[in-house]
Formats: sequence, structure tokens, C-alpha cells
Amino acid sequence: MRTFAELDLKQECATRAEAVTPTGWSLSRFEQCHRRDNYRINLRETNGEYIGFVEADIWILGFAYDGSRRVDYVASLEDIKMATQLDESIMELEMSLRGCERADLVCPGPTRRTDLIRQWYERPTADTIVVTSPDDVGADPFFTVAFTPTFEFSVRYKDGRTIPWTEDLARHQVRFDSAGPALGGKHKGTVFPDHTPTFSLSLTGPARQEARHIDDALYNPSRTFPSFIGKFPPGSSRPLHRLMDKTNQDSNHNAAVKVCRDVWGPTYTTGGLECDEYPFKTTYEGAANTTPLQICGFTTGEPWGWHGSARPIAGLDNGIGGNELKVFYGAQRLLDCDPFHVTTVP
Repeated sequence: MRTFAELDLKQECATRAEAVTPTGWSLSRFEQCHRRDNYRINLRETNGEYIGFVEADIWILGFAYDGSRRVDYVASLEDIKMATQLDESIMELEMSLRGCERADLVCPGPTRRTDLIRQWYERPTADTIVVTSPDDVGADPFFTVAFTPTFEFSVRYKDGRTIPWTEDLARHQVRFDSAGPALGGKHKGTVFPDHTPTFSLSLTGPARQEARHIDDALYNPSRTFPSFIGKFPPGSSRPLHRLMDKTNQDSNHNAAVKVCRDVWGPTYTTGGLECDEYPFKTTYEGAANTTPLQICGFTTGEPWGWHGSARPIAGLDNGIGGNELKVFYGAQRLLDCDPFHVTTVP
């Protein structure tokens, strides 16, 4: 019997063209899927003669856990068809996961299901494949472990003459971490890092001044400072990348404060205002990064200066917006260099 999570993910996955690609489609940092519709395998004998086909809808659903270094996979072969001239008693189908044969991973149960086609008819879903990683292994500083599971589908018509058929269907990206208190939430967890989440602020919410500032920076940069032709702040079509180093965060904020002082004068804080910056000081695209720099596999900084904005806003708004961003980082398990998008909502 399928869980509601599986049914919901399948329903969403069925409408997404990306789901048929080898990397699949991610609903969130914790839900990923792959599908193949009417997937047909043409079988041939060793002399090249075509003998028939097998066809199925293939589903692979992945569930990562916030709070546990664990990922589950549910694979199924549905609506299976076979050429009528073939003998189902010698038709064997197999779904398997490769990549778990490592010291930093544990697969406590079977990672493959091999059955005759009749058994797949009767029970189309394989047993859940569970992959975990010990809490104290991985790369510094957060014990991160990268895992690339590969799903393989095999067809064997066991007549002694037919060529076995095997293909890699899906290759997913998984990351385990034990970030401890650095994320301000659950001390360990697992994500699908291919998914780039979006941080949103409401234009009518309690951080409305910060939301308006972000909205102007993204969609009306001519209203923002520093002012120059061609300014194009990242965050919408181009992602931001989280920066966790406190010293570099302070450098970003100090550079933004200089903009606030230059434009609004040294008394810009009158009435409880604070200098708000976008992109945020907690990103590699912050105000101190004014020259191109290759880092974490991407280029940060721009050749003509900082493509961002600094503006005095109410300290209360600034504090609420900053707290929402911190919660977002934790909820999405965004570590250093991880990308994310930004938007505003009504």
C-alpha cells in the first residue's frame, strides 16, 4: 500500500518533463523522482533476429530525511506488457541500485529485485531501498558525504539464445551532513542537492520594507544604489550562494554600510533605521565581492562593481527578514556554496 507521500510525489512527477531525464526531477530538497513512460525494450537473439518486446512504466521515487542521514528509494514497474509470442515463464526483470559498496554508506537491506514478469505483474513495487551514512564520517567541517546512486534495469529472456539487455536509467545526487548547530535546526540530515530552493518574502508581511528592497533590486534596479547602467543583481534567473564564514559576512556588511553612508549620509540610522543589503551579506554575491572570483565552481563578483543594493530600512523589518532567511537556510539544509533563488510574493 502506497503512502500519501508517494502518491503526492507521483502525481507531481507525472506532469514534469524533467522527470524522464537521467537526473530526474526534484519536488524539494527532500523529494525526487524519475519516470519512464511506455519504456520499450526490443529483444534480439545472438544472430540479430528480433523476437519480441517488453514494455513498462518505470518509476523511481526518492525520499531524503531532515533529521537523519538516510535516503529511501521506491522503485516500481507498472503497466507491464510483453509480446504475445514470448513465454512469460522465462522472462526475468530486474531493478537494482548501484553505488552503495562504500565504507561511508550502509545499505541494510536488498538493493535489487529480480523476479519473473508474472511476479512483477502481481507486485509491481519493489521493497524500499534504504541507504544511510554514519553520523561521524565524511568531509570537514560538517561530515558531508556525497552519494551518486545509479538505478539499473535489466531484462533476461532465459531461452539460452536471447541477448540480455541492461541499461542505466537514473543517476541521482544525494548529500548527507552532520552540520550540528550550524544550521540552527536539526543537527543532521540528507538532501537532494540538485534542487535549488527559493527564498521568498511577502510584500505585505512583517518584513515588507526588506521585501520591497529585494523587489526593487531584482526587478527595478534603477531605483537602487549604487547606481549604474546595466546593473543586474542575481537571485532570480541566476542563483545566490550561501556564505557561512563570519569574517567574510562582516566584510560584505561593512561594504554595504559604506554605500548607505555615501548616499544617505552618516546620520542614515536616525529613527531606528539600519542598512539593509541585497544580495545578502550571507552570500558570496555580497557587497564586498566587486571583482570576478572563481569559487565553489561558480564565478562571483562582476567586472564593473557590485550588482546589488544597500538601503536604510526599519530595524524591525531588517531583523525579521534576517531571521526568516536564517530559518530558510536551516529548513533547506543550505551549507556553504549551496545555491538558492530569491523572490517576492504579494
